[in-house]
Amino acid sequence: MTALFDTTCVSNSTISKQKHYIAGIEVTIYGASEVAQSAKSVVCLFLLHPRLETLKYVEPIALRCLQAHHASPSQPERGLIVASFDQRNHGARLVSTKANEAWRSGNELHAIDMFSIYQGTSNDVSLLIDHVPSYVFPDGDKTVDNWLCAGVSLGGHATWLSLVNEPRVKGGVAIIGCPDFQSVMTHRAWKSKLKSYQEDRFLGSPDYPKTLDLAVRRTDPAGIIMRDRPQPEQSRLIKERLGGKKILVLSGGADKLVPYDRSKPFLDLLKTEGQGIVDVKDIVYDGVGHDCTEEMIAELVIFVTDFLAGSTENKSKI
Repeated sequence: MTALFDTTCVSNSTISKQKHYIAGIEVTIYGASEVAQSAKSVVCLFLLHPRLETLKYVEPIALRCLQAHHASPSQPERGLIVASFDQRNHGARLVSTKANEAWRSGNELHAIDMFSIYQGTSNDVSLLIDHVPSYVFPDGDKTVDNWLCAGVSLGGHATWLSLVNEPRVKGGVAIIGCPDFQSVMTHRAWKSKLKSYQEDRFLGSPDYPKTLDLAVRRTDPAGIIMRDRPQPEQSRLIKERLGGKKILVLSGGADKLVPYDRSKPFLDLLKTEGQGIVDVKDIVYDGVGHDCTEEMIAELVIFVTDFLAGSTENKSKI
């Protein structure tokens, strides 16, 4: 995926970058050296790249978030670090090129491969939450006490999984991602003219096996909260899984790969049944396809800066 956001403003950045090898994953941490001595607590933002990309894709985004944070008045009170790593089967972790391809490119296991890859990435986020502090602040002089997750496309899908499954992730930004895997795959099966779809047997077929459906229902936001659930149970699950969290959703109105209408029913549910429970901001950019634009990155940076400012205000009231 070609980056459409501006990278020139960070080309000469002097923000620190460290590599750590955590549980067999190469993790890049940005900004640890710049955390002020007076900042005893730190927010860590995970940035997750798109399908067919690597952690290098999100580096300019990481630097922009950190530059904005350092320019804000709350910086001495609250530290920010950004973590990125190659998603499973990407970059240094690549084991099968075919597994990253879609049905149209000859990968008959596309649905299984894609969901398992980004479910694994979300699992990696939870694992790294356990261990990043020991590597980055081994003296224990600073506490990482808030975790954010943001991602683009495949990274946006993984961000949704972390939001709904990981209680320690308190906020997230999903850029051209979807919280309803079954819906977006059904649409893609139609676009790909799969025989199973044309014969009205896609769900439960080898293209989308029943065992995959069970895994999706256990871990996917729409699968957990919305699908085949009565309204009282939906409300309970929204509170249980997403209560108190802040979510920013950025979508392209002309996105044909991950169409906004695949996400809309779930987002509408959050805005109605989750009103006052979860803070959701949903922006659709007219005429934008499956792209991460400059406007989207600007919104992400604002989200992170505002989250840190809010964290500082909330901390001062305790």
